[in-house]
Amino acid sequence: MQSAAAPPRVLLAAPRGACAGVHRAIETVERALKIHGAPVYVRKQIVHNEHVVRELEDKGARFVDSEEEVPAGAVCVFSAHGVSPQVRDNARGRDLTVVDATCPLVAKVHQEAVRFARTNDTLILIGHADHEEIEGTYGEVPERTVVVADVAEARRLDLAPGTSAAYLTQTTLSVDDTAEIVAVLQERFPGLTGPAAADICYASQNRQNAVKAIAGRSDLVLVVGSANSSNSLRLVEVSRAAGTPARLLPDPALLDPGWLTGVRTVGLTAGASVPEVLVDRALERLAELGFADVETEVTAVENVAFRLPPEVEESGAVRQSRLLDRVDRRIGELLDAERARWGAVDPRGAVPVEAVAELVDAGGKRLRPLFCVTGYLAAGADGDEDTVVDAAAALELLHAFALIHDDIIDNSPTRRGTPTAHAAHTELHARRGWAGESRRYGEGVAILAGDLALSYANRLAGALTGPAARVWHELVTEMIIGQQLDVALAAEAVPDAALARWVAVCKSGRYTIHRPLALGAALAGRPELHDVFEAYGVAAGEAFQLRDDLLDTFGDAEVTGKPAGLDLDEHKMTLLIALAAAREPEVARLVDESRHADWDPAALRAALLACGVRAEVEERIDALVVGARAALTDAGLPDAWRLRLEELADMVAYRDR
Repeated sequence: MQSAAAPPRVLLAAPRGACAGVHRAIETVERALKIHGAPVYVRKQIVHNEHVVRELEDKGARFVDSEEEVPAGAVCVFSAHGVSPQVRDNARGRDLTVVDATCPLVAKVHQEAVRFARTNDTLILIGHADHEEIEGTYGEVPERTVVVADVAEARRLDLAPGTSAAYLTQTTLSVDDTAEIVAVLQERFPGLTGPAAADICYASQNRQNAVKAIAGRSDLVLVVGSANSSNSLRLVEVSRAAGTPARLLPDPALLDPGWLTGVRTVGLTAGASVPEVLVDRALERLAELGFADVETEVTAVENVAFRLPPEVEESGAVRQSRLLDRVDRRIGELLDAERARWGAVDPRGAVPVEAVAELVDAGGKRLRPLFCVTGYLAAGADGDEDTVVDAAAALELLHAFALIHDDIIDNSPTRRGTPTAHAAHTELHARRGWAGESRRYGEGVAILAGDLALSYANRLAGALTGPAARVWHELVTEMIIGQQLDVALAAEAVPDAALARWVAVCKSGRYTIHRPLALGAALAGRPELHDVFEAYGVAAGEAFQLRDDLLDTFGDAEVTGKPAGLDLDEHKMTLLIALAAAREPEVARLVDESRHADWDPAALRAALLACGVRAEVEERIDALVVGARAALTDAGLPDAWRLRLEELADMVAYRDR
């Protein structure tokens, strides 16, 4: 506290006010209005600040409580607090053009909720049940989620003996209160797991720390923020917990001079949803009341930035989307022309072309074209785009070649929710009663279709020269050698973790991410980015492959589009199995016995479930994603593309199909 002789002054907290997620959300609405024109509908308040809401309303935004209030076919922005899957389904049912302004840190909690639900019976959400953020996260797995608001509720929580549980937290809570709740839960439920890093957002933590720093030197702390702003209310609580009176100030014009009676130093801060203009007005009002001397207390420097949603993003994202659309058209035009060409010779000549086209048309993630185009744009490419379109299309056709042959090797009956090429033509042969063995006919057609896809891929890559050509040829060779080693490990039933990891890196890290990125960078004239993209791609690619292993072993066939447990059925020595065999004797025994007796995939799956390797692999995936992000830190990439690559690492590592 200050002595009575000290002149009146303001102790201004820094950081304070609007965070990166709030800036992103506000700009998202403004850009949606610019792109689509008024009105643009916003579900709930875009951020919890009345001033921001009024300003956006003046520009043409219309705020509604439910997506059901938005006219069918209209533009609807989801607020920064996130929404449940049910809300997304409702929006699709109303044919709304959705712009998702969910804060990326909130979106991360949603991803964690889905991930933890895979391996735990119960998800404990620490937060306020009536807060929009908790409502959205709760909606991810409502049947297995409970909400705990305080220590008392944590002490009363009743879970059946043996229940596995994980916790997540609302991002705007008090750091100290949350730590106390988590400590109680961990004491009561020793097996409780949680996120690798705290969910409370950087902005909430920084602003709470700043209030702690100024509270001890202030007679009163004023928090600029709205009454429905959770993070603003937490700042009031933090000051009071430190022993300094605090008041919430929704509007600087409402500052009552009576509050300042006997006060010599006013601490001033603002919640994370408050624009700086309101802080300026508060300072002006305080100056009018004799508090003109301002000292800033800096406790942290923030330089966080978030990409805008792709629906309203700057030209880089628009260009990326346009290039990927061109890639799809390029593949479609090539296959259409080939069908017509060989169909004119004889309809049967177009059969393998049709098999390739059916696989491509069935969907897929298009990851390799995505990473190729992203590498091209992140490297600052400008000018002719035809070569990168052809290269990205070549990558997708190379992938078609790999998948068609992989399905034969794995004896997979479906791919992307439809019959595989060899299965479809085996069934056709049997149904028509043709001569010969149906299985050999089906596999023969599929082999030729895969060969044709490789031929088309090399045709499209034919114009590559220099570093780009070297990347292409290395990529093709690595993928095929990786497939050979995959086959060998399955045949020999040897759980070799080091070799299994090399196969995973070769078939996923390099083939899916690293080489496509390097190919794009080489086409942009930046081959020196190869090492950066290798470090990023190998880490993200191993995470991608581990997720693939988990989905195959424990996933839902209706979601993934291919049979669950196929790797186990086909005797594959995946990295997951190799890691489990190294730590669990029962898994090692079952794998070893398979070399001398019948392979028992059901018993092996049960052993994998029992041994806890799933949680270990999830932790490994988390670490790999951290490593992928770290590889980009000093790469000199534009912020927007660095952030995009970070998002892509999350996408491939935490996908559900």
